[in-house]
Amino acid sequence: MLRPRRTLPTPLLLGVAAGCLLPACAPDAVDVQGGAVGELYTTFLLVAAGVFATVVGLLAWSVIRYRDRPGREEPRQHHGNVKLEAVWFVIPQALVVGLFLLSLSTLEEVDRAPAAADLGVRVQGFQWGWRFSYDGTGVEVTGTPERPPVLVLPVGRNVTFELISNDVIHSFYVPRFLVKRDTIPGKVNELRVTVEEPGTYRGACAEFCGLLHARMDFTVRAVEPDRFETWLDEQEVS
Repeated sequence: MLRPRRTLPTPLLLGVAAGCLLPACAPDAVDVQGGAVGELYTTFLLVAAGVFATVVGLLAWSVIRYRDRPGREEPRQHHGNVKLEAVWFVIPQALVVGLFLLSLSTLEEVDRAPAAADLGVRVQGFQWGWRFSYDGTGVEVTGTPERPPVLVLPVGRNVTFELISNDVIHSFYVPRFLVKRDTIPGKVNELRVTVEEPGTYRGACAEFCGLLHARMDFTVRAVEPDRFETWLDEQEVS
Protein backbone atom coordinates (compact mmCIF):
# COMPACT_ATOMS: atom_id res chain seq x y z
CA MET A 1 0.00 0.00 0.00
CA LEU A 2 1.43 3.35 -1.01
CA ARG A 3 1.78 5.97 1.67
CA PRO A 4 0.40 9.43 0.82
CA ARG A 5 3.15 11.88 -0.03
CA ARG A 6 3.78 14.38 2.74
CA THR A 7 3.70 18.03 1.76
CA LEU A 8 4.27 21.22 3.69
CA PRO A 9 1.07 22.79 5.08
CA THR A 10 -0.31 25.62 2.98
CA PRO A 11 -0.11 28.19 5.85
CA LEU A 12 3.59 27.43 6.26
CA LEU A 13 4.23 27.90 2.55
CA LEU A 14 2.30 31.17 2.58
CA GLY A 15 4.30 32.33 5.62
CA VAL A 16 7.62 31.60 3.92
CA ALA A 17 6.50 33.35 0.73
CA ALA A 18 5.30 36.40 2.67
CA GLY A 19 8.57 36.55 4.59
CA CYS A 20 10.51 36.59 1.32
CA LEU A 21 8.30 39.10 -0.50
CA LEU A 22 7.36 41.64 2.18
CA PRO A 23 10.83 43.29 2.35
CA ALA A 24 10.35 44.33 -1.28
CA CYS A 25 7.37 46.47 -0.20
CA ALA A 26 9.65 49.08 1.38
CA PRO A 27 11.08 51.45 -1.27
CA ASP A 28 14.67 52.65 -1.24
CA ALA A 29 15.04 55.84 0.76
CA VAL A 30 16.16 59.01 -1.02
CA ASP A 31 16.86 61.00 2.15
CA VAL A 32 19.32 60.68 5.03
CA GLN A 33 16.65 60.14 7.66
CA GLY A 34 14.87 57.52 5.57
CA GLY A 35 18.18 55.72 5.13
CA ALA A 36 18.39 55.27 8.92
CA VAL A 37 14.84 53.92 8.96
CA GLY A 38 15.68 51.56 6.09
CA GLU A 39 18.61 50.15 8.06
CA LEU A 40 16.27 49.61 11.01
CA TYR A 41 13.84 47.74 8.73
CA THR A 42 16.68 45.51 7.56
CA THR A 43 17.78 44.77 11.13
CA PHE A 44 14.23 43.80 12.13
CA LEU A 45 13.98 41.60 9.04
CA LEU A 46 17.23 39.77 9.79
CA VAL A 47 16.27 39.22 13.44
CA ALA A 48 12.81 37.98 12.43
CA ALA A 49 14.35 35.68 9.81
CA GLY A 50 16.73 34.28 12.43
CA VAL A 51 13.89 33.64 14.89
CA PHE A 52 11.80 32.05 12.15
CA ALA A 53 14.64 29.79 11.00
CA THR A 54 15.44 28.75 14.59
CA VAL A 55 11.84 27.92 15.47
CA VAL A 56 11.15 26.04 12.22
CA GLY A 57 14.50 24.26 12.48
CA LEU A 58 13.79 23.06 16.03
CA LEU A 59 10.29 21.96 15.06
CA ALA A 60 11.62 20.05 12.04
CA TRP A 61 14.36 18.43 14.14
CA SER A 62 11.83 17.36 16.77
CA VAL A 63 9.47 15.91 14.18
CA ILE A 64 12.24 13.95 12.45
CA ARG A 65 14.17 12.93 15.57
CA TYR A 66 11.16 11.74 17.55
CA ARG A 67 8.87 10.52 14.80
CA ASP A 68 7.00 7.31 15.36
CA ARG A 69 8.67 4.25 13.88
CA PRO A 70 7.78 0.55 14.05
CA GLY A 71 9.29 -1.12 17.12
CA ARG A 72 10.45 2.12 18.71
CA GLU A 73 9.61 2.77 22.31
CA GLU A 74 8.07 6.05 23.44
CA PRO A 75 10.82 8.61 24.21
CA ARG A 76 11.49 9.44 27.83
CA GLN A 77 9.21 12.25 28.97
CA HIS A 78 10.48 15.43 30.66
CA HIS A 79 8.27 17.52 32.88
CA GLY A 80 10.51 20.53 33.32
CA ASN A 81 13.96 21.99 32.70
CA VAL A 82 14.63 25.21 34.57
CA LYS A 83 17.84 26.04 32.69
CA LEU A 84 16.27 25.54 29.27
CA GLU A 85 13.17 27.52 30.23
CA ALA A 86 15.37 30.35 31.52
CA VAL A 87 17.27 30.43 28.23
CA TRP A 88 14.18 30.68 26.04
CA PHE A 89 12.83 33.40 28.35
CA VAL A 90 16.01 35.49 28.44
CA ILE A 91 16.80 35.36 24.70
CA PRO A 92 13.42 36.81 23.51
CA GLN A 93 13.54 39.47 26.23
CA ALA A 94 17.05 40.47 25.15
CA LEU A 95 15.92 40.68 21.50
CA VAL A 96 12.92 42.86 22.39
CA VAL A 97 14.99 45.21 24.56
CA GLY A 98 17.75 45.42 21.94
CA LEU A 99 15.29 46.22 19.12
CA PHE A 100 13.55 48.79 21.32
CA LEU A 101 16.81 50.59 22.06
CA LEU A 102 17.79 50.48 18.39
CA SER A 103 14.38 51.90 17.41
CA LEU A 104 14.75 54.66 19.99
CA SER A 105 18.19 55.55 18.65
CA THR A 106 16.86 55.67 15.07
CA LEU A 107 13.94 57.87 16.12
CA GLU A 108 16.34 60.28 17.80
CA GLU A 109 18.43 60.39 14.63
CA VAL A 110 15.37 61.11 12.48
CA ASP A 111 14.18 63.89 14.80
CA ARG A 112 17.61 65.39 15.52
CA ALA A 113 17.65 69.06 14.63
CA PRO A 114 20.58 70.17 12.45
CA ALA A 115 22.91 72.94 13.62
CA ALA A 116 21.15 75.22 11.14
CA ALA A 117 18.24 74.48 8.84
CA ASP A 118 18.96 75.49 5.25
CA LEU A 119 15.28 75.76 4.38
CA GLY A 120 12.01 75.94 6.27
CA VAL A 121 8.70 74.99 4.70
CA ARG A 122 5.33 75.44 6.36
CA VAL A 123 3.02 72.59 5.34
CA GLN A 124 -0.71 73.02 5.83
CA GLY A 125 -3.03 70.12 5.19
CA PHE A 126 -6.68 70.90 4.54
CA GLN A 127 -9.70 69.10 3.13
CA TRP A 128 -8.55 68.10 0.55
CA GLY A 129 -5.26 69.57 -0.50
CA TRP A 130 -1.92 70.99 0.58
CA ARG A 131 -0.37 74.44 0.96
CA PHE A 132 3.43 74.82 1.02
CA SER A 133 4.88 78.14 2.21
CA TYR A 134 8.63 78.74 1.96
CA ASP A 135 9.99 80.62 5.00
CA GLY A 136 11.60 83.99 4.37
CA THR A 137 10.02 84.33 0.94
CA GLY A 138 6.63 85.18 -0.44
CA VAL A 139 6.45 81.86 -2.27
CA GLU A 140 3.39 79.74 -1.57
CA VAL A 141 2.19 76.70 -3.50
CA THR A 142 -1.39 75.53 -3.05
CA GLY A 143 -3.02 72.52 -4.62
CA THR A 144 -6.40 70.86 -4.91
CA PRO A 145 -7.56 67.33 -5.76
CA GLU A 146 -7.90 68.45 -9.37
CA ARG A 147 -4.49 70.17 -9.46
CA PRO A 148 -2.11 68.55 -6.93
CA PRO A 149 0.71 70.89 -5.82
CA VAL A 150 4.42 70.39 -6.49
CA LEU A 151 6.81 70.77 -3.56
CA VAL A 152 10.24 71.74 -4.91
CA LEU A 153 13.20 70.96 -2.63
CA PRO A 154 16.97 71.38 -2.97
CA VAL A 155 19.15 68.28 -2.87
CA GLY A 156 21.68 68.04 -0.04
CA ARG A 157 20.08 70.77 2.07
CA ASN A 158 18.60 70.36 5.55
CA VAL A 159 14.86 71.00 5.21
CA THR A 160 12.56 71.48 8.20
CA PHE A 161 8.83 71.09 7.66
CA GLU A 162 6.41 72.76 10.05
CA LEU A 163 3.19 70.77 9.82
CA ILE A 164 -0.22 72.24 10.67
CA SER A 165 -3.91 71.66 9.99
CA ASN A 166 -6.93 73.87 10.46
CA ASP A 167 -9.65 71.22 10.09
CA VAL A 168 -8.98 67.50 10.71
CA ILE A 169 -5.95 65.24 11.08
CA HIS A 170 -3.98 64.67 7.89
CA SER A 171 -0.66 62.89 7.38
CA PHE A 172 2.23 64.21 5.30
CA TYR A 173 3.72 61.13 3.64
CA VAL A 174 6.29 60.63 0.88
CA PRO A 175 6.96 56.87 0.54
CA ARG A 176 10.54 57.38 -0.67
CA PHE A 177 11.30 59.35 2.55
CA LEU A 178 10.35 56.30 4.68
CA VAL A 179 9.07 58.69 7.35
CA LYS A 180 5.78 60.51 7.77
CA ARG A 181 4.23 62.90 10.23
CA ASP A 182 0.66 63.91 11.06
CA THR A 183 -0.77 67.39 10.75
CA ILE A 184 -3.01 67.88 13.81
CA PRO A 185 -5.40 70.76 14.50
CA GLY A 186 -4.09 72.95 17.32
CA LYS A 187 -0.65 71.34 17.27
CA VAL A 188 2.54 72.10 15.32
CA ASN A 189 4.61 69.07 14.29
CA GLU A 190 8.04 69.09 12.70
CA LEU A 191 9.70 66.79 10.22
CA ARG A 192 13.28 67.09 8.97
CA VAL A 193 14.64 65.60 5.76
CA THR A 194 17.80 65.88 3.71
CA VAL A 195 17.09 64.61 0.21
CA GLU A 196 20.14 62.99 -1.39
CA GLU A 197 18.87 62.05 -4.86
CA PRO A 198 17.34 64.39 -7.46
CA GLY A 199 14.05 63.17 -8.84
CA THR A 200 10.28 63.33 -8.69
CA TYR A 201 8.54 61.52 -5.86
CA ARG A 202 4.88 60.95 -5.08
CA GLY A 203 3.36 62.26 -1.87
CA ALA A 204 -0.03 61.71 -0.30
CA CYS A 205 -2.14 62.03 2.81
CA ALA A 206 -1.78 58.83 4.83
CA GLU A 207 -4.60 59.51 7.32
CA PHE A 208 -8.24 59.09 6.29
CA CYS A 209 -9.62 62.63 6.41
CA GLY A 210 -12.90 62.63 4.51
CA LEU A 211 -14.62 62.14 1.20
CA LEU A 212 -11.72 63.06 -1.12
CA HIS A 213 -8.90 61.64 1.01
CA ALA A 214 -7.76 59.33 -1.81
CA ARG A 215 -7.20 62.33 -4.09
CA MET A 216 -5.22 64.40 -1.56
CA ASP A 217 -1.92 63.97 -3.38
CA PHE A 218 1.14 66.07 -4.08
CA THR A 219 4.49 65.71 -5.81
CA VAL A 220 7.99 66.32 -4.49
CA ARG A 221 10.53 67.49 -7.06
CA ALA A 222 14.10 67.40 -5.74
CA VAL A 223 16.57 69.47 -7.76
CA GLU A 224 20.11 70.72 -7.45
CA PRO A 225 20.52 73.81 -5.19
CA ASP A 226 21.23 76.22 -8.06
CA ARG A 227 18.12 75.08 -9.93
CA PHE A 228 16.10 75.44 -6.73
CA GLU A 229 17.31 79.04 -6.24
CA THR A 230 16.40 79.82 -9.85
CA TRP A 231 12.94 78.33 -9.37
CA LEU A 232 12.46 80.27 -6.13
CA ASP A 233 13.44 83.56 -7.82
CA GLU A 234 11.02 82.88 -10.66
CA GLN A 235 8.17 82.24 -8.21
CA GLU A 236 8.90 85.44 -6.29
CA VAL A 237 8.91 87.49 -9.49
CA SER A 238 5.66 86.01 -10.74
